Amino acid sequence: MKKIKLLLCLFMLTTLCGCSNSNKNESSKTLNAAMFWISTSLDPTNNYDGWVLSRIGVGETLLKLNEKYEVEPSLAKSYEQIDDTTWKLTLKDHITFSNGNKVTGENVKACIERAFEKNTRAIDYFDLNHVEADKQDVYLYLNKSSGAILNNLCEPLFTIYDASQSEEDIAKHPLCTGPFVVDDFVSEKTIDTSKNKKYYDGKAKLDHVHFSQVADSDARVLALQSGEVDLANTIDYSSLKLFRNNKDYQVLEVLGPRTNVIYMNNETTFLSDLTIRKALSYSVDRKSIVKLIGGKEATGLYSSALPYGNVSNGYSLDLKEANRLLDEAGYVDTNKDGIREKDGQEIILNYYESADHGSADANIIAQSMQNEAKKIGIKIKLNQVENANDIKAAGTFDLCSANDSSAPTGDPETFIQQRYLSTGSSNTGRYKNVNLDNLIQQFSTIYDLKQRQQLAIQASEMILDDAANIYVSYVPLNTVTSSKVKGAICHPVDYYMITKDIDLK
Repeated sequence: MKKIKLLLCLFMLTTLCGCSNSNKNESSKTLNAAMFWISTSLDPTNNYDGWVLSRIGVGETLLKLNEKYEVEPSLAKSYEQIDDTTWKLTLKDHITFSNGNKVTGENVKACIERAFEKNTRAIDYFDLNHVEADKQDVYLYLNKSSGAILNNLCEPLFTIYDASQSEEDIAKHPLCTGPFVVDDFVSEKTIDTSKNKKYYDGKAKLDHVHFSQVADSDARVLALQSGEVDLANTIDYSSLKLFRNNKDYQVLEVLGPRTNVIYMNNETTFLSDLTIRKALSYSVDRKSIVKLIGGKEATGLYSSALPYGNVSNGYSLDLKEANRLLDEAGYVDTNKDGIREKDGQEIILNYYESADHGSADANIIAQSMQNEAKKIGIKIKLNQVENANDIKAAGTFDLCSANDSSAPTGDPETFIQQRYLSTGSSNTGRYKNVNLDNLIQQFSTIYDLKQRQQLAIQASEMILDDAANIYVSYVPLNTVTSSKVKGAICHPVDYYMITKDIDLK
């Protein structure tokens, strides 16, 4: 059955690539790329669709992140903090949208206002009062201070585009500033781009790029092997050996800020008990999991690739300690069926897992977790679902899998505020800790980088003391290309992919 599915995926991809290239000039350079996800629109204010717009080399932001997660100028040439709640950004003077219209402060003002109007996530990045524009200067007036604002302006939600377009045109053909422009877009299927002849930083080396959504990792592997695509990302670790040390391919890898995490619902009957959460944290065989899926064993919330990713109180496999904790808390297997009980109720947990970022890692982690938990007398029922977002939002789970970027803009504040503040907008685990709430609030008033990093370590260790969730592994990002592709990158910030320098030889 799996073989049939992969052949069908490959057939679909071949059809899509063939249709795309049939009208291209044979002498033009066209790159075919397979992506695990193509968004429902290209409107940067819709959900996380701006990430796709950035990945395909079309959308750009005022500032950008380098490979060390440091903020650098992009469309803005400079920035200045006027006071605790006022920031001034000055735009480069020679940048135009792909239609030739100059990028001005008024354009930027319209984009930022629209982001806050359309996407509730915007306020998690900074609490905007209003925006003012004066020629090439943009002034951001905040309701409260934000130590993370520069990093957060790099998020593709704040992509700059010609907001005078209609809503429909922004969703399908946004006019942006990147090295490529959108020619055609089919929701959740394909995107066709061509070089932006008005790009301010030199012309792209490619003439066209055709992107196809190929959700299955094995199907992306087949597409690379057959030559139907020149580039694909997020290949499962077990398949990378097919391309390593092979002169026909190149494998690019980098450890980024992503973490494989198992969220524990801190409000359920059993997982509201710190003892059970700690026992489960000790029961995870991270070393064996990493051998199967790659990456590094996780010790805490933040990846070790980040300067604040090292903690002193992480969990490692210790079944003896897990059993001791459960024994002392009075969880015993009275009927000898292998499942501990308390007050006549067996510890049976429902675990929901779904493929994340086009990878099979979640299933491998879930099965390992189930097997190890059995050894400490806890039964886990696995439930595979296509999309676990509704289940997470409703809280109808005990455990659920996720592949999360704990520092999507390179700064520690926003993610921990969303996921771990008692009133956080995405507090999946229903975790509450007043002391942590107070600590998180300190981030907004601290601008010194070292102090922010130390605060992040302190917060991560506090979360580990509470065994709020289970951190399994730090996820390496990868891109595999044919040997014909030159200048490809694998950036640790995974909303950067296609650049002007990528080429076909």
